[in-house]
Amino acid sequence: MNIEEIALKIEILERQNLSKSAEITNYTQSALTSKVKKMEAEIGQEVFKRTPQGLKITNVGTQYLKFLKLISQEYDEFLQEISSAQTNTKISFGTSHTTIKIYGASIMNALQTNNIPLDVDFTVESSTSLNEKVHNAEMDCALTSNPIKHYPDLNYDMIATETFEVISNNSQIINFENRSPVTLLVLSRGCMYTRAMADWLKKNQVPFTMKEIKSVSSILDFLQIDNTIAVLNTKLIDLYNYSNIHYYDLQQLNKIIKTVFIYKKSESQQSSPCQLKQVIESLLEDPIEQS
Repeated sequence: MNIEEIALKIEILERQNLSKSAEITNYTQSALTSKVKKMEAEIGQEVFKRTPQGLKITNVGTQYLKFLKLISQEYDEFLQEISSAQTNTKISFGTSHTTIKIYGASIMNALQTNNIPLDVDFTVESSTSLNEKVHNAEMDCALTSNPIKHYPDLNYDMIATETFEVISNNSQIINFENRSPVTLLVLSRGCMYTRAMADWLKKNQVPFTMKEIKSVSSILDFLQIDNTIAVLNTKLIDLYNYSNIHYYDLQQLNKIIKTVFIYKKSESQQSSPCQLKQVIESLLEDPIEQS
């Protein structure tokens, strides 16, 4: 996550004056012009209108600015959560994008509240990558959707059964039988929810493009764009109090995914990964609350 790059984008979009932004950021104006072009290429639409009076932010640019601010805010809040942890045993812990949004803050709060001596270093990647890294001893353990490949040296203990939903804006319900092109919003291209929905669209010959949206709360804004759907864990939809959305009941789409805790079979029951696993299991005895 390049927070410096996000901060620069926010500066450009807020000021709407590349000359002044160049003075403040120590970039050249031509370099910032290239940044604007790159932004527009990333999201596929203009963030500025060029007028005789200078740059004027577009509606899409305004939505993008709001999205970037939410990312920055969520990242700051997460750093604050983990910075206060009083722990002493380091453990490298991998999660998917969805998993950290649901469980991340709750795990840190539980460690602090119960004075458990674990210093958890989070890594956020796809389930496939996390699985390989635990196998290669590049991290201690991981909590993620059940990966496709199972290594014989690893335990895959089921922690929870998760469900996901396919949603759109309530005023823009999509008829998939028309096979019109759609934009699929996802938290991660590599997660199991994304794979399941992408496979369903391909199988039903529905053309689609995929966009990663890291901020859960901003997905609602993006759903206001025509022909746009999102795939999200049901718990995230509940946590962020989504409203005015339509749920799709799609035949032959299995919306149930297992969340597993991955760690080496050689670990003893007193090891740090097993301690962390017990903390997570205790959280699931009560509803996960948003911090």
